[in-house]
Amino acid sequence: MRGEAALLTPEGKGTGGGDRPPAPAPPPRPPGGLPVPGARAIDHTADIGLELEAPHLPALFERAAFAAVWMALEAPVPPAATRRALCLSAGDLPALLRRWLQEILYWQEVDGLAPSEFGPVGVEAGGPGPAAIEATVALGRIEAKPVREIKGVTYHGLAADRRRGGWYARVVFDV
Repeated sequence: MRGEAALLTPEGKGTGGGDRPPAPAPPPRPPGGLPVPGARAIDHTADIGLELEAPHLPALFERAAFAAVWMALEAPVPPAATRRALCLSAGDLPALLRRWLQEILYWQEVDGLAPSEFGPVGVEAGGPGPAAIEATVALGRIEAKPVREIKGVTYHGLAADRRRGGWYARVVFDV
């Protein structure tokens, strides 16, 4: 009704302005908020972030890519439509993780593609010095509209290192 305000109760019933059907319930969230093993969302002032754990370094990079795309889309990625090779290097492992995620998010935003699976992923990181990654990425065409825009991968709190017999990473995204 034009000119009348309608308030909804927690049960979705209208009060004034006529009853409206309740809004559909959002899909249930998996534990930790992300459907990626070893990944959990973290709170950060005005931004969003991830903490990741994996048994080996290539899996850490794969999980970071899947989790970053999930945070943008909150929807599964369709099966592979194309494959791309990706070769990157950086001054250290955290910077390499940042470059990797920037490329994955660029494909998602500009090309409408997101990783559905990974072929061989090779990561070279021999300590605090230079690091490199080579990977084959199977990409699905995204049908869902992103629920949030990830503007960039920040340096704030950026970490990637060996911990507790596996690998750990922390990444904060500018949204």
